[in-house]
Amino acid sequence: MFETMVAKGTPQLLADAAVVEEQPASAATLPDVLSRSAVRTTFASHDPFVPRVIIWHRGSGTEAKRRVRPSFEKSVDAVVALLRLPPGWNSYSAKPVSRECAEEAIRLLDELLEFNTPLPSVVPTVRGGIQLEWHTGGVNIEVYVNSSQDVSFFAERLDSDQFIESPLTGSEEVLKAWVKLTSGKVK
Repeated sequence: MFETMVAKGTPQLLADAAVVEEQPASAATLPDVLSRSAVRTTFASHDPFVPRVIIWHRGSGTEAKRRVRPSFEKSVDAVVALLRLPPGWNSYSAKPVSRECAEEAIRLLDELLEFNTPLPSVVPTVRGGIQLEWHTGGVNIEVYVNSSQDVSFFAERLDSDQFIESPLTGSEEVLKAWVKLTSGKVK
């Protein structure tokens, strides 16, 4: 469960107080925070066990009015659910999922998911990160979000010896092409 809000112009990060108090926000009252992608996420809630996610999209007009993809909405719900995991969620000493990793995972999902992209599995890691996985259409993809600066991926085609293991930085378009394979858009 999340709410999508659109800010015109540059990406804006909503101040936590504005979210918690649910005050109307305007571009004039928000700090100007530039981000590297079209989505910026803020978490806040009256109840710390029920995070509220507000997603700001860059731009205005048709870009800002784009429909929320069902796969994106469901995937964000899965990411937010991971934030509720307590320390030791695996019956050992697993760390809770960090908000930094959740924000980065949501940013990646916004960039990767199209209307026909299959839902990824959203999995917590014992070190407080998030793993996004697709195992469909003869393609296996695993994206490891360990922090906003430490994201990598592994992808392979089961019908050939084609595979890649790489840090995400500099390989963003490569990962997008692999994710498109899961929807059958590219052969």
